[in-house]
Amino acid sequence: MRGAMSSDSGFPMKGYVDIHVHILPGFDDGARTEDQAVIMADIASKSGTMKVVATPHIDPSGLAPNCSKAQSVRETTLCIQESIDSHGIPVEVVPGMEIAIAPGLVEHLIRGAIIPISNSTRYVLVELPFQSIPSYAEDEIFNMAAHGYIPIIAHPERNVEVIRNPNVLMPFLKAGALTQVNAGSLLGRGGRASQEAAEILITHGFAHIIASDGHSPRSRRPRLNQAFEAASRIVGEGEALKMVRDIPLAITLGRDVKVKEPEVYRAPRKWWQFRRKDGS
Repeated sequence: MRGAMSSDSGFPMKGYVDIHVHILPGFDDGARTEDQAVIMADIASKSGTMKVVATPHIDPSGLAPNCSKAQSVRETTLCIQESIDSHGIPVEVVPGMEIAIAPGLVEHLIRGAIIPISNSTRYVLVELPFQSIPSYAEDEIFNMAAHGYIPIIAHPERNVEVIRNPNVLMPFLKAGALTQVNAGSLLGRGGRASQEAAEILITHGFAHIIASDGHSPRSRRPRLNQAFEAASRIVGEGEALKMVRDIPLAITLGRDVKVKEPEVYRAPRKWWQFRRKDGS
């Protein structure tokens, strides 16, 4: 692991691990070229990250039975790693996917059409739609867990239903799922509603990992240092470091992680709810 460094504000940067980065060119709306991928790796390195998981968007419902997308992800990851190494950038890239939740995820995993984080671990990055939680989502999460997989729900703080009521995540967590919030959400870059949801999730044990969801060298950059600082102010430096280093590192290595039990969120009462029944 790289030695400790310091950010401009004095916070330590100790080898962050970013499990959600769209660094592979040619797959989605992330890096467009190999040069952009190298620049993204350099940005990540200079902000304290030592390891990233390449997670192109994948919709399993649209994959043909003989689709070689998974192999393409693995091969492209190796090529990008060679380019990063040739530029002397000390960042390791491992393959993965951000998988849109859909019926039959276990079957897709078993036949190798989709891959977990680091290709061979039990951890699978799964994305919910932004506007809703599908009726089949809970069954899919339970089924994955029953087959030995550990779903990681990507950026739930951007989901409308979670914003309205964070407790809707409780059944997923009870089934063994983990969740990952975006660095940008904690910094308010996705709007106030997502920021408030992200803060609730990390303070109530609903979220366990902070990742960049990096998409390019210019916007949504793969940086974790500022989000680490923000999380440190909310939950303390030790807990924040677990979310940007210890837990994501264990995930990429396929190790077990221990997280605290989630605490039911109770929304604070509004001022008008404190008025007496007689209206005074």
